[in-house]
Amino acid sequence: MKRIITLFALLAATAAAAHAQTDSLVTFDTQGDKLGISIGGFSISLGENAESGSKIDDLFFSEARRNRITTNFLGLSLGGMVLTPSPYYGPWEGQNDLLDIYPASSTRIDLMLVNWTVPLDRRGRAYYKIGMLYSYDSYSFRKNITFVNDDEDRLMPVDLDGNIKYTRLKANYWGLNMGFGFKVSSMMFTVQGTAELLTRSSVKYKNPGKTKYQVNGLSPFRSRVSISTNWDGYGFYIDYSLTPVFKEGTGNDAHSISLGCRLGF
Repeated sequence: MKRIITLFALLAATAAAAHAQTDSLVTFDTQGDKLGISIGGFSISLGENAESGSKIDDLFFSEARRNRITTNFLGLSLGGMVLTPSPYYGPWEGQNDLLDIYPASSTRIDLMLVNWTVPLDRRGRAYYKIGMLYSYDSYSFRKNITFVNDDEDRLMPVDLDGNIKYTRLKANYWGLNMGFGFKVSSMMFTVQGTAELLTRSSVKYKNPGKTKYQVNGLSPFRSRVSISTNWDGYGFYIDYSLTPVFKEGTGNDAHSISLGCRLGF
């Protein structure tokens, strides 16, 4: 107890001495861009040359703003498609130009439901992305053909007669999307990979009424890679499917390529 009383007495004496010398316990002194603060004879200098202040700001504010996980909802990609040239074999041998499609009316729609962006550096210039998406592909054929499954469940082409308005093969997928990218000013460059499961495949044609039914024969799993550029939510992409459109042994191993625009993230 005596030690505590002695410590308070020393502090009081120090404060009294400082007060007697400066007429104030706390004094301020401005020198250009610097601010000097004196408390009980002890001085602190603040200003532009006080590097510790900027370091503390970067530590507690800039880094906290930049190094965070961002969650986004509903991004959209829309583009045309082509199929890579591939020889016909097996059940489809001799089917010349069977898979000749219209690129402009053969469409791919990717609806990104949710996406998380994780910065990989302090300034957020490099980042990692992962998300969930729904994909819809529609192949529009030049020839008047459609597809049916035979008794052995093989996907076989069938010629259509009459005034055919259009004939299409459609596929629906659910999948995961992930990739890496970097940012320069407001421009973003991203390389992504997508793994998807086929949930539905069907054909549709108009002759003149609409006919639609489900078919089997497309690859049940698909993986693809894409490169995209984005400016403030608007950009372009090119996408290549690493998996053939049709199951192995169906009769053709063509891959799809899509090019289009991207809205959102």
